[in-house]
Amino acid sequence: MLSEAPDMSKPKEIMITPELQAENFRNNIDLTVTRLISWENQFATSDNAVKEIELNKLRTELNFNHVEDPGEQLLFSQLFSLFGLKHQIGEANQILHEQIVNRPKENRVIGFLAALGNGKTTIAESFANDLNTEVFTHEPFVKNPYRAKSEGDKSYMLRSQLYFLFSNIFSDIGARLKPGVMISDSSTLTDIFMWVETYRQMGLMSEEEYTTYNQLVDLLKLLILKPDLLITLLPSSIDDLKAGVEERIKAKPEERASEAIFLENGNLEKQVKIVEGLSRTIPEQWDVPTLIMTVNPVEIFRDKPNYAQIYQIRKELGILGDLLNPAPEAVAEEALQILAESSERQIVIIHSKSMFSGKTTAECLLAKKVGVDKVVFFQPTAAIRANETGFEDQAHAVISRDGLKINANTIENNNLWSIVDYIKDHKIDPENQPYIFIDEIMLFTAHDKKPKDAIAALEAIRKMGFHVIVDGIDYTFQEEPFTFMDGLLKRARKNKHWYQIETSTRCCYCGNVAQGTRLSLVDQNSVRKIAPYDFDWNHPGSMDFEPVCCKEHKSCENQPQGFKRKNF
Repeated sequence: MLSEAPDMSKPKEIMITPELQAENFRNNIDLTVTRLISWENQFATSDNAVKEIELNKLRTELNFNHVEDPGEQLLFSQLFSLFGLKHQIGEANQILHEQIVNRPKENRVIGFLAALGNGKTTIAESFANDLNTEVFTHEPFVKNPYRAKSEGDKSYMLRSQLYFLFSNIFSDIGARLKPGVMISDSSTLTDIFMWVETYRQMGLMSEEEYTTYNQLVDLLKLLILKPDLLITLLPSSIDDLKAGVEERIKAKPEERASEAIFLENGNLEKQVKIVEGLSRTIPEQWDVPTLIMTVNPVEIFRDKPNYAQIYQIRKELGILGDLLNPAPEAVAEEALQILAESSERQIVIIHSKSMFSGKTTAECLLAKKVGVDKVVFFQPTAAIRANETGFEDQAHAVISRDGLKINANTIENNNLWSIVDYIKDHKIDPENQPYIFIDEIMLFTAHDKKPKDAIAALEAIRKMGFHVIVDGIDYTFQEEPFTFMDGLLKRARKNKHWYQIETSTRCCYCGNVAQGTRLSLVDQNSVRKIAPYDFDWNHPGSMDFEPVCCKEHKSCENQPQGFKRKNF
């Protein structure tokens, strides 16, 4: 049974101090956990009706309704509700459990892990605005009755953290059942592993309370839903983080005055170290996909997040496709309409000013629409990136970035005339296979600076009786015309048998329409920098390409004097 009230027949009345009340609460929680574990050992595999009867017996026996504090009553009630859900006791819990297990794959939950003041709420809200959704809170029912008390009296800390634990679990379950991407500025894992550990190290939670808390975590572990992506924020420096916290407090002194304790005694440094450790252990121990981002808290507080952070999250989630305009499906439909409207053979160029605009995806979708058996696909060997994850089979197939794959022939000498020879040598019949598809046409480098030769090769294929569908990008990372692309596009604007469909995506730094592709480097401090015009490709370091608008963030640095991009 829960701790009994003091025996009033005794001559000396016992005064219930906050410390004694906290000890009684912890003892009652410990007793409840012990009895629930014993219940599991006896009845976990029993018939559902038996489980429900026995759990109600235990609940009646413990009789926590006699607890005077309504907040404590709520905590015990939530604990039993979660325990009943864990064991699917009752029809409602069985239905809810089934809904959680069978939720649609597109229903995803994004959580954040970061030390105080790193800008997780600001970034979460910006990402939510970009997705046209909202940030859900991890405290959904009533305000935590112990939070304010725990800031001034550590005897309330265990009750405060248990309230967060229980309400977070309920909140995650609700978010998991909602359609689309749900975003939280926190995570149940954040409270369990970061905040509770922080309070323990700061001396605001005793070792006994810490043990009790973790026993409850173990008891309810099956209900702690893992986020589909945990975004971990690390500060650019401790000084930047402290400056960010100081600005937060100055901006809202009444609301954030209690945060000043984190600026003392190295508390903020302790929390950052905890987060750094969790960024390694949570992915391994909980099997949670984690995106680690280094941020400047002062810049986020003053200027809001830059779009690069939103873009990085989208990339990790695999939802960059939402940024494409028009969508690859629409591009494929437009190309199909072009080919269907004429009895003559046509050449269609699907192109973009930048990479990552869905061109290859559109080509693959078009191939499926006309029938893959009617298509002969080609690609230059210069396009092969078999050492990149997901592209291991690219020597024998065209592979889009979203995983579409169609068998293809690789042209070793990067020469379009070799496609003409291949068609002749293999006696490809345009009646049976009327479509010639060519991926990454600008990388047929044998025609570099020779657009007339590339045009002549494509015209030769068309006149052999084939529709020709190609894709390519307009500019190199130096913002110069990519090989012969300018010549192809000029031809498409003049010749009745040539068509061009332009695609686009967003700049990864500001959300404007991308006008080029930036080659970037990541230095040893995890800072991303623009590669200079004369970049040495053998330069050590991580390399990546990014779509940019060339306005707020220029595509390259150290351009030759007087350089001006050639538009066509």
